[in-house]
Amino acid sequence: MLILDSGVGGLSVLKNIKKNLPKINYVYMLDNEAFPYGNKTEWFILQRSIKIINTIKKIYPITIVVIACNTVSTVALSILRNKFNLPIIGIFPAIETAEKITKNKIIGLIATQATINSFYTKNKIQKNSSNTIKIISTNKLALIAEKKIRGTTVSQIQLKNIFKPWINLSICPDTVILGCTHFSLLREEIKKILCVKSSIYFIDSINIITYQVKNYLNQSEIKLNIKKNIFLYSKKNDNFKKLLVFLKKYQFEIIEYINLN
Repeated sequence: MLILDSGVGGLSVLKNIKKNLPKINYVYMLDNEAFPYGNKTEWFILQRSIKIINTIKKIYPITIVVIACNTVSTVALSILRNKFNLPIIGIFPAIETAEKITKNKIIGLIATQATINSFYTKNKIQKNSSNTIKIISTNKLALIAEKKIRGTTVSQIQLKNIFKPWINLSICPDTVILGCTHFSLLREEIKKILCVKSSIYFIDSINIITYQVKNYLNQSEIKLNIKKNIFLYSKKNDNFKKLLVFLKKYQFEIIEYINLN
């Protein structure tokens, strides 16, 4: 199984999959050379994803791909599925789930600019008729999450600036969609900023994608041939070295650089 993201957000997906499917080994691809995907063009995101899957497929016997990134999923998943003859499962902002949960009919959606601008997301928002969806389109939160994992304290001032459009609302969203896997790493910090006036229900799609992976594996006869847990990264730098302490708890047996150029 290949799990793909530009940063550490996808590790929250990996953690949940491993919790539910403990006997599975996986290859995690951290494309830190191209991080963040959220400010890239759709063409770049598609071509980069194709390059990664093709490169890793030649080295490791992957038989299923998990796109642990809302940006790649919303922009490129349908094309990737047509391109490759192997199952590819993606993660999407849980808009439909939020519509069922909200009580005050005001939903908040936080996602990267690429995710918000994608045809998939725009179409989902347009189809929503009975609720108001307040949007914050930001690439800054993913950067903040990456720094947090590397030991930097999260700035409350930065978060307040990002969420200022919602803080000033007379009626705030009672349901907030975390439309990027990085954002789950900042759930507690976001709560402190937004849950001043009232409580908010936060939704991510990590359980949904885990269920889809588990369901697919139970129903298919696909063989998973990866023998060790492997971590690949696309750029060598000091910023990556700071991540190594955090990676210890995932017990990767192999951590290697992979050249995608």
